[in-house]
Amino acid sequence: MRDTEFSPTTVDVEEGETIRFLFRNTGEVAHEAYIGDVEAQEDHASEMESMGGMDHGDDDVLVLNPGQVGDLTHTFERSGQVQVGCHQPGHFEAGMVLDVEVR
Repeated sequence: MRDTEFSPTTVDVEEGETIRFLFRNTGEVAHEAYIGDVEAQEDHASEMESMGGMDHGDDDVLVLNPGQVGDLTHTFERSGQVQVGCHQPGHFEAGMVLDVEVR
């Protein structure tokens, strides 16, 4: 995690594959990693906005302060497009998204 992007910005996985994502926040502000399809990203962004950015205990979300390291494990059960997005204010809109292609 950098203050402007995830690195890498794209990942390909197989349907049914379980992936452990390791995140290191090398930026200067808090970042979030939320796993979901485009609709889930939109719903999560709305939740974050209405809750003032609070962590609300979702298993597919991780919030890291600068210098912190954490991980998320996710099984990609269906083929299609999934994203890992940062929904700290303005980050997703600025392009802080990791695209996951599930084949």
